[in-house]
Amino acid sequence: MDEVIRAALAEMEIRSVRFTMEDLTRRLRMSKTSLYKIVTSKEQLIHAIIDYLMAEFQREVNEVRGENFPLEEKLRRFIRSYTKAFRYFEHGTYSDLKNFYPQEWERWEKFRLQRIEHLMTMMKFGIDDGVFRPINLQVLQRCLLVMSESLTDTQFLTENKLTYAQAVENMCDWMFNGFLLK
Repeated sequence: MDEVIRAALAEMEIRSVRFTMEDLTRRLRMSKTSLYKIVTSKEQLIHAIIDYLMAEFQREVNEVRGENFPLEEKLRRFIRSYTKAFRYFEHGTYSDLKNFYPQEWERWEKFRLQRIEHLMTMMKFGIDDGVFRPINLQVLQRCLLVMSESLTDTQFLTENKLTYAQAVENMCDWMFNGFLLK
């Protein structure tokens, strides 16, 4: 199944979730019959892809959690893992998922919101421990939610020659590192 998921992710990089099972069989060099022995439908495959992406992100976060890094480094690695998890959501994939697979989009959106909650928890620990200066976490959370959602705008990304991951990286850079030269 992992080989099929990796091939489907490669197709998503090109065609979003609009890839066909025929596109996938061509990439895998297998017959449709063989493919359907592994996965019974495209809906099941999309579900498995979302599971795979969530598990990969969680695995990376668990690795960071287990390391003895300073909180600032854990925060940086968390953000890096977050942007990495979204690398397959380019070329309109986020909106296509919402339009064509709304249940899977809802699962991914819930996952995204939980990740932002986790980030807020890290920020609160940092503030409580004196690592970060006190800020209004509700405002930060709202900004992260609204901005990360607005950065999925395909037209904006295309016009500015950005990927979603690059746009989020830029947003996180100025949010967490500020605007001033040090």
